[in-house]
Amino acid sequence: MRWKALAVLAGLVAALAGAGSAQPRVTLQVAIAADVNVVEAHNNYLGVAFAKNNPGVTVHAVGTGTGEAASRAVYTKIKAQADAGRRPWDLDVALVSMRYAAQMVRERLLHRFVSQMQFGRYVVGPDTEKAFGVEVKGYVVPMFKNQIAIAYNPAFVQKPPRTFAELEAWVRANPRRFGYNGIKGGVSGIGFVMAWVYYKTGRYDLFTQGPYDRRYEPLIRQAVEQLREFNRNVVLTSGNAGTLDALNRGEIWMGAVWVDQLVAWKNEGRMNPDITPVLIAPGLPIYPLYLVVPREAANREWGVRYVDFVANPQVQAKVIVEQFGWYPGIDPNRVMPLVSPQARALLFKGVTPEDLARYSLQMPLGEYYDAILLAYEEIVR
Repeated sequence: MRWKALAVLAGLVAALAGAGSAQPRVTLQVAIAADVNVVEAHNNYLGVAFAKNNPGVTVHAVGTGTGEAASRAVYTKIKAQADAGRRPWDLDVALVSMRYAAQMVRERLLHRFVSQMQFGRYVVGPDTEKAFGVEVKGYVVPMFKNQIAIAYNPAFVQKPPRTFAELEAWVRANPRRFGYNGIKGGVSGIGFVMAWVYYKTGRYDLFTQGPYDRRYEPLIRQAVEQLREFNRNVVLTSGNAGTLDALNRGEIWMGAVWVDQLVAWKNEGRMNPDITPVLIAPGLPIYPLYLVVPREAANREWGVRYVDFVANPQVQAKVIVEQFGWYPGIDPNRVMPLVSPQARALLFKGVTPEDLARYSLQMPLGEYYDAILLAYEEIVR
């Protein structure tokens, strides 16, 4: 499918001709704290198109791994340069998780740039204003948004659960046919744990809006103790890909997955096309990955232009949604009218826009997030 994507991007470059002009040679250093397919998106698609539209500019994207450890590596590199008093810094753009973007905003390590973007007005939604209790507005642009959902195989599951209570009952009746990856194999597992605590405690608003109060830690631990019992009948997979592999092989019939990864595997012919995602009440987290520009980036202005290019609704439609099967990072009302009917049908199979509006949840504040993970490590192990 690469040649199709490049052809689409060639058309976008032509449409955007004149936006760039000849410049001295610049190599944009881009750190990607995500899976290899996201690194590929920058090196082989987005970066290629941006470079063609801006002669003399090259985009060099390097992956730092997956999960929160990958974003922590980016944060550690930027923080070390800041602490050493080094200028300029050697990263121009980074793609990081909500948690570490929030930490870098709090520590004044990022450039506030969204107001300088042509398409900055399309950077909307509560996740672009606050992350883990930190005001991030103006500092972050979601490249795309990841929704955690429950995927099921209709050959074995004729009536999928629609609530966490129904999921509990189903798992009891079908032991070891549901899987997720715990808290060490990827954020889809972490998100499932957070959603479980929301469900069991009924404290979603408090845990996501604050204030933090230690008095609720026993309530969290009680919910995690109930999760330990639930886990006795589930399969803890090796990671995000491990859950999809187990679903594909029929080892499990249902599991917690990223919708975008499920769609991408279907696009690549790696996944049973019948596997269908659903969102269950009271909901599961959506987790955007943020494009950010370090405060002292060597090529800061070009970094802003590159993020602006990725935020172009046409690029979002043709690359982010159609090519990679991700939910748009910017205002979907500006993107989805540009998406083909086939891509729209695949993206929203099982999870409708109405479901997203109703059941997409935020991650908790940093203090509650840490308390939940600590309780899981101590109780579930």
